Amino acid sequence: MFLIDSSLWIDYFRPRGSPLIKQRVRQVLQADQAIICRVILVEVLRGARGEKEFSLLLDSLGSLPQLPFDEEVFERAALWGFQLDRKGKIVSTTDLLIAAAAHEKALVLHNDTDFERIAKELPFLQEKVSG
Repeated sequence: MFLIDSSLWIDYFRPRGSPLIKQRVRQVLQADQAIICRVILVEVLRGARGEKEFSLLLDSLGSLPQLPFDEEVFERAALWGFQLDRKGKIVSTTDLLIAAAAHEKALVLHNDTDFERIAKELPFLQEKVSG
């Protein structure tokens, strides 16, 4: 399974978005391997240009299988953040939560250096797709 980060969804939905990103996301969708988590949904929906676009995005992305954010995810994110901070590797809390939710469940597809920093130090699978 592939947890597609907002950094790719945003580019995917842009008319002039990266052809490479669009192709990779399309491959995952066509293989029925895409999943999402609610925090990614929030990140994408915040950028909607209007109510119609908000509703369309919510309908399409909201229909994907969702990774849960349970107590274990929050504890893992906190521990990973603590460990990374002690090594001077500062990443966003949101990206820590996404990585913790994906742990042992999905590979995160992204275009965000925070995920690369996390993967260099912790057991986390990621694939950067640059445009």
